[in-house]
Amino acid sequence: MYVLPDKYRKGFIKMDNNRYSSNRPRRKVSRRTYRNRRLAALAIIAFLVLILIVLIANACADDNEKKPSDSKSGTTITTTTTVTDEAIPTTVTTTVASTVPKNDSDFKLDRQTISIMVGESDMPRVLEYPDGTVEDDERWTSSDKEIATVDDYGHITGVAPGVCYVILKSAADLSQEVWIKVTVRSELSDDETTTTNMPQSNRTEAPAPPVHDTEGLTYINGVLLVNKQYGVPATFEPKLEQICYDKFNELSTAAAKEGLSIYISSGYRSYSDQDRIYNNYIEDEKKKGNSESRAKEIVDSYSARPGYSEHQSGLCIDVNTIDDAFGYTPEAAWLAEHAHEYGFIIRYPLGKEDITGYQYEPWHIRYVGSKIADKIYKSGQCLEEYLNVG
Repeated sequence: MYVLPDKYRKGFIKMDNNRYSSNRPRRKVSRRTYRNRRLAALAIIAFLVLILIVLIANACADDNEKKPSDSKSGTTITTTTTVTDEAIPTTVTTTVASTVPKNDSDFKLDRQTISIMVGESDMPRVLEYPDGTVEDDERWTSSDKEIATVDDYGHITGVAPGVCYVILKSAADLSQEVWIKVTVRSELSDDETTTTNMPQSNRTEAPAPPVHDTEGLTYINGVLLVNKQYGVPATFEPKLEQICYDKFNELSTAAAKEGLSIYISSGYRSYSDQDRIYNNYIEDEKKKGNSESRAKEIVDSYSARPGYSEHQSGLCIDVNTIDDAFGYTPEAAWLAEHAHEYGFIIRYPLGKEDITGYQYEPWHIRYVGSKIADKIYKSGQCLEEYLNVG
């Protein structure tokens, strides 16, 4: 056996194996140190759990952002109502911060705005359902039951002054929903109307338009009727009636105070103007491959023949952009709700195509004066229905 020479053993320390024995008594830890270590461990665990909770919450939030919400995108409805002491004449201030919901579902209603008094009821009519949806699938809800309630059949009842939305959904397809703007007004006494609810615009009653003693014009109950059956002479050239123009300016000014822009895109047209427009449309349709008769059939659904255009009456105005997209703008919603206050009606409303003979035109307003406009607005009728003519 090889033995390490002494000269190489210098400096080596003899190992004491007992020093590293597992049976050697361990150093004792004080109770305070043990408690501190436990608290530190618990703190670390709590911190890790908190981080885990935050990560899960963020993941859920991201998930929700990707999913369609119950309300329309971009729509915020905040309603604040302030009422003074009962001993003092009641003053109600309602603030609604919202963008008008874009109703792009396949539901078609006779109107998408409702204006009622406290205690009154009204009901929009469903004219057309989405595919696969029937009447039993209607689901009605209110965004604020303190302002207006709605039952299972769509009867909307005013509860308190303010603005809210009633939502109609399809139980067969929850992605199909339409929003109806509901304005509830209070009944005030004359004194209260004068002292606490002065209108912001000094709006006066819109008088009836002038009556022309011209052969070939058709007046029914004092209203000039111009449609596919009742025309006006080619020589009738009243221009845009001054009262119509003045009241439109009031309407436009009131809309501007709410940040909306409503302007005239087309007003009075003479017989020759309409003749040129109508025939241009015919040529456009023929270029698409339609026959002469088919082209006229198509054009007749959206343009009047010369001598049968309301524009020649000097009492109608087309506003903003003349296309279907206008119907989804805040201006269109405001116009549908407030036009009657200035003596105008939506001449060709949704759902009345078979009666008026024209497609829905939310941009086309007709001046009739506020008395008749109020009645037509509240009844939900079109002009032909109001005058009881075909």
